[in-house]
Amino acid sequence: MAVHSNGKRIAQTSGPPSRSCGSGLLPEPVDCYRFIRNGVQRPERGGFLPVRFRGYTVNFQSSRGRSMQDVLEGYAAVATADFIAAYDALSPESIYEHVIDLFPNRRIKIADIGAGTGRDAAWFAAKGHDILAIEPVRELREAGQTLHPAANIKWLDDRLPHLDAMPTGGSFDLVTLCAVWQHLTDKDRAIAIARLATMIAPSGILIMSLRHGPGAIGRRVFPVSSDVTIEMADACGLHLLRRQDAISVQKGNQAMGVSWTWLAFEKVR
Repeated sequence: MAVHSNGKRIAQTSGPPSRSCGSGLLPEPVDCYRFIRNGVQRPERGGFLPVRFRGYTVNFQSSRGRSMQDVLEGYAAVATADFIAAYDALSPESIYEHVIDLFPNRRIKIADIGAGTGRDAAWFAAKGHDILAIEPVRELREAGQTLHPAANIKWLDDRLPHLDAMPTGGSFDLVTLCAVWQHLTDKDRAIAIARLATMIAPSGILIMSLRHGPGAIGRRVFPVSSDVTIEMADACGLHLLRRQDAISVQKGNQAMGVSWTWLAFEKVR
């Protein structure tokens, strides 16, 4: 990570910026801040709503709640013993290598959103941290509870973008979203980033990975712009610490042309 002469951390960036996200443009773009601050209430009848956000065009697709449900059902359908074993065998050190130095050294409270089998939660727990593992897919959540019964891991059945089951005013020092953001529509991302900001303690860290490329059959993904994500986060008081492009740690994803962008933010207000 780059360090300014005054000792302050500044963001690392890599890769060319993208000026758009999604597809299907319509005239008369509107102010994106309305969506971030107040929650997306329109469109209710499907289709795309383009939003001009500091020079970027974002298309808010109305999913009627089905897109995420379809993704969850897709994960449930493939949650075999072999899938769970393969998921759990991936190394968190390799997955988080581009941001691992940002993790606080002291004991902290962590929310792992989209925790899957609890692989990362168990890794954090072994370091002495207190983890809330949030996983909406019952098959994965129950596997995780069996595989990783550590007392400092608590499990919650909840989902983005609203995280309705989360207690109001919950405050975490670190929030992670590993391989989650690509499953949300732009509309849901706007809701989610504002919700995530409410969960992070002052000076707390949000770390997320953005997938670029095709998704697996039955687990739909949506195009994602790193630039738009950064701008939305900034509007919610989340300052960019790092942006790093990376290849996938999985050979199958590499063969499919999948790459990732890791983003790290600090809550400054």
